[in-house]
Amino acid sequence: MARTVEQILGKKAVAAIRKPIEKAGGLPGAAYTSQEFFDLEQAKFFPRTWMGIGFEADIPNPGDAMPVMIGKLPIILVRNKSGDIKAFHNVCRHRAATVLTKPEKGLTTLTCPYHAWAWDLDGALKAIPFFDGTKDGNRTDLNRCKLGLAPVRCAVWHHWIFVNLDGTAPPIEKHVAPLENLVAGTEIGATAMGKRQDWEFQANWKFQNDNWETYHHIWVHKGIFNKMSDDLELKTGEPWTETLQDGSFVTLKARKGRPPRAKSGGKGDVKHPLPAIPVEAGASRTVCTSVLFPNVTLTVTENHLASVIIDPLAPNRTVAKMGFFFAGKGATGRNYAPARKQVLDRWLGKSRKPDGRDGIRSQDFGIWEEQQIARHSPVADEVVFSPVWERNVHHFQKQLLETMQA
Repeated sequence: MARTVEQILGKKAVAAIRKPIEKAGGLPGAAYTSQEFFDLEQAKFFPRTWMGIGFEADIPNPGDAMPVMIGKLPIILVRNKSGDIKAFHNVCRHRAATVLTKPEKGLTTLTCPYHAWAWDLDGALKAIPFFDGTKDGNRTDLNRCKLGLAPVRCAVWHHWIFVNLDGTAPPIEKHVAPLENLVAGTEIGATAMGKRQDWEFQANWKFQNDNWETYHHIWVHKGIFNKMSDDLELKTGEPWTETLQDGSFVTLKARKGRPPRAKSGGKGDVKHPLPAIPVEAGASRTVCTSVLFPNVTLTVTENHLASVIIDPLAPNRTVAKMGFFFAGKGATGRNYAPARKQVLDRWLGKSRKPDGRDGIRSQDFGIWEEQQIARHSPVADEVVFSPVWERNVHHFQKQLLETMQA
């Protein structure tokens, strides 16, 4: 029988997380290193919410399909003839083989490689060749209507594809509402993907959400955030950002009255600076970096969007599915290539490799991998939160436990 959160982490540790931030303790090491806790997350956390699973640009055209894994569950994402994105369990209804084994383009049916059972792009069963010895299997009284591909609840918000495995999460509109309200007026739909890249790092998936503070910037992101004043206001002791926690959402938003931060690919940097993301008439521009629990991040700047979809593979293995979006011709135009490169160099580093440690992403991955090592120590069970900088982190950890214990 599977153990509970309290049985794995201890009642004292769980109670400490729920205290006010000034007195709270953080998740103990087992939450990051234990296979048992990881398996419990797969059973009790991820299925209950809207989990980011991919970008629309991954399957841009009707007939495009790709297999993905959510924990141990194989899923098909497919764009049907009408252009809508559907999700199905990637399991043949005949003998439970995997139907789609690799990304495909221009499909008209989803065909199992084992016995060639086939379904249309909406999941309806269309072919059971020779099931009863005849070419079309028409002599059998098999009820084909009951043998369609098993659907998975699926939704699309702008560039992001979400699934809800247990079918009980609130509507996607409610899930994304805090972020939708924050960026209201910013025409996210006017952007297009200019770069897509996956990186695997050797650390627990939760470190991404634990990282949603600016306290670490000056030390971890050396060479990117160079000046103490970029992130630490020496006179007031306040961050340059304000935090907001709302359900399955946290954000870091630029404080009013703060001077704008330097932006790559902006005016004066290159011959053809990147176009600004359009803003609706009467709306103010919002610069923010946000998390939609459990695993989607979105950073909105004046001239680009940077997003990560986190894919947990094991307690100490995670894939970051990264997408970078630009407005208009800024996404693919040749004249804008130098400006795009400046943006990507800042995020990914010039080497474009996780071990390069000269980009925001690779620097984060590096510190998370060091944390993963440290979390095996019993000393790592005793962590504290800064009430100035780490309210987002505290909120995420409480939300994780509340969802798993619901």
